[in-house]
Formats: sequence, structure tokens, C-alpha cells
Amino acid sequence: MKSYVIDFGHTNYKIGSVENNKIISIFKSGYHEHSIVDEITSKIQHIESKEILCCSVINESITNSIIEQLPNDISSLFKFIKVEDCENFISLAYKNNKERLGVDRVLNLIAASKKTENDLIVIDAGTATTVDYLDSKKRHLGGLILPSKELINKLFFEMLSFNFLEEDWEDSVFAKNTRSCIESGSNISAYNSLNYIVERMSSELKTSPVIFATGGNAKNIIENCNHTVIHVESLLFEGLVNFASK
Repeated sequence: MKSYVIDFGHTNYKIGSVENNKIISIFKSGYHEHSIVDEITSKIQHIESKEILCCSVINESITNSIIEQLPNDISSLFKFIKVEDCENFISLAYKNNKERLGVDRVLNLIAASKKTENDLIVIDAGTATTVDYLDSKKRHLGGLILPSKELINKLFFEMLSFNFLEEDWEDSVFAKNTRSCIESGSNISAYNSLNYIVERMSSELKTSPVIFATGGNAKNIIENCNHTVIHVESLLFEGLVNFASK
């Protein structure tokens, strides 16, 4: 059976095509690159399922505006998964204000828990970088949110009176121009902090968790991580598929 899943992220949106509960293709676009309504309408064809499962971390008014512009035969199928829907799969670390826990983080954990019976860590390297820990009893023990390398660079770009991106750069702790200083510094800040977090989580719990990475910057995370990391591009979508009507 052919169905679709959609992820409305902070910077990009993704449309996943699903057949027999397997992700077979992913379309990704920025919100300002194309008309999102036109793209959804053109990508979603020959729907055989009763619903289009969605995850959103953006303002609800934005997704409502998008849905209102879609043809009714598509918009009527939209089903947004909420954090509280996920508690049948895992126990959440947030005991209060659960709605403030990003549903994308929870869906990642649900999908990862299907891939191992061991403790696990999910690193989602998107606009921001999230790190979450799930133990073997499917208890979310908590996690952290960090600025990505891109967010750090954006901060400096907005602070400085000149465009440092016009400069050449080399990755060095002896940087000799502004761009090299910022790029090398943000590399160390972004990637070394992740190594520290993984090592501290493992040390405090005396475990050897399986580590998964997903998100647009996952490959850079893997290249700079001191531990074995499993890359799963479609992790969030795999989490969404668990909510498909039987």
C-alpha cells in the first residue's frame, strides 16, 4: 500500500513516500525555494492509505495555512502526531509541559528502539543539534539541545560588519583570518561537545549505548565522532510509520 509521511522542520520540509511500511524515497526542500502547496500537491499522488502522517516543529498557524490551501482530497488526510501519542511506545523524560518536548525527538527514539534492544543515543543534526538517551527498557532519560555549526556561524555573520564568508579558510587552531577563526572554532564547539556528551552519558550510566545519527548534518557528525555511529537518514519517518492505521 502506498502512503506518504511529511516532516515540517524548522528550516526544511520533507515528504517521504512509503510502500508496505518502508520509506522508498524522500523529497526535501526549503520553505522559500518553491511553493510548498504546489510541491505537496505534485508529490503526493495515487494515495492508497487513509491518512498522511505528519510531524511538525513549526508554529501551528503556519501548517494550518498550508493545509487550507491544499486540495481537500489531500488536506483531509493529514494527521499530525503529537508527543502524547507517543507514550504507548516509550516513557518520556518530560513529566511536565510534555508538549514542549519536540515530537521529532520522540519519533527518532521510537524508530531507533526498533533497531536495537540495547541502550541508545540519537543525535539529530539539523538546524539545532539534539542528543537524546533511551535505555533498554524504552525509558527516555533525557537529552540536550545544542547550537549547530551553522547556527554558530550565523550568529557571527549577523554580529560582524563584514562578510567573513568571502575569505578562504583552513581548519586550524592557529587560524590567521576571521573566517578560519570562526569556522575552526565552531567545528571544535559543535563536534567536540558531542563527543563529550556521549562519553559523559555512557560514563554516568556505565553503559555502551548504540549511537544513531540523523538530520542534514549527520555525515559531519559521523566523521567527527570518536565512536561508531549508525547513520539513518529516514529515522523520523520510520518513527511516523509506526502510527499508520492497520
